[in-house]
Amino acid sequence: MGMARNPFHWRGTVTDLEGFVGRERELASIFARLQSLGCVSIVGERRIGKSSLAYQSYERSPKMLGSDCASAFIDLLSSRHHTLDGLLGSIAEGLGVALAAPAGGSAAEKLAAFEGRVRALRKSGKLPVVFLDEFEGLASRVEQFGDGLLESWRSLGNDGQMAFVATSARPMEEVTKQSELTSSFYNIFGQVKLGEFTELEARQFARHAVKVGGFELTDEAFLLRVGKQHPLRLQVAAWHLCEARHGGSVDYGRLADQAEDEIAGMMKG
Repeated sequence: MGMARNPFHWRGTVTDLEGFVGRERELASIFARLQSLGCVSIVGERRIGKSSLAYQSYERSPKMLGSDCASAFIDLLSSRHHTLDGLLGSIAEGLGVALAAPAGGSAAEKLAAFEGRVRALRKSGKLPVVFLDEFEGLASRVEQFGDGLLESWRSLGNDGQMAFVATSARPMEEVTKQSELTSSFYNIFGQVKLGEFTELEARQFARHAVKVGGFELTDEAFLLRVGKQHPLRLQVAAWHLCEARHGGSVDYGRLADQAEDEIAGMMKG
């Protein structure tokens, strides 16, 4: 392929608008809730596209919710967000507010300062929305956050001060209780269950791949046979096909084996 970049390189969060295909129903459901600052929980098995859906919702939020929307996308697996100061600081930065927490203050004082900033932001007419990717990452750090953080956020959500969109492999209630947290933060969320693509979405992806990858029309059948209706499988199959097409040699059997090997490795754990 020379120096040209394979357009099917996504193995994690799809951050490019053109690389994101399908999920129109889920996007509509998410924004229907966010318009009234309702909270949304995106639940689905690993590698099914939860983070991509959340990120694309984040990217679309100014257009869908209007110029008053103030949003922040937070990867809870990032070490930057493993402390209360780091987490609240990143959210405040994303929302465009200065967080003047008391120097050396307690967790309660820091949360109170954060709440005050959010409530002032809402009073000014803004719509604060926070996207929490990988909720399990927060629930696994009870010693850093405890129930105080979730109760503070629950208060903001209940009062219509801020909306949250969270992703998790299991329902938030299950994740919360397993971590021994007692907060019922999860009670303010409506759930969007994310599964494989519909047949129509899978075909939409295959047609899109043929167009952007410079494939043959007959390649669509290969993509659907190997990728089925799974977003990651389709992406991997398209990547291997693109490499072969630009390399000048296409052996469908060999490509299928290569794709299956990569997919098997990524699905472990």
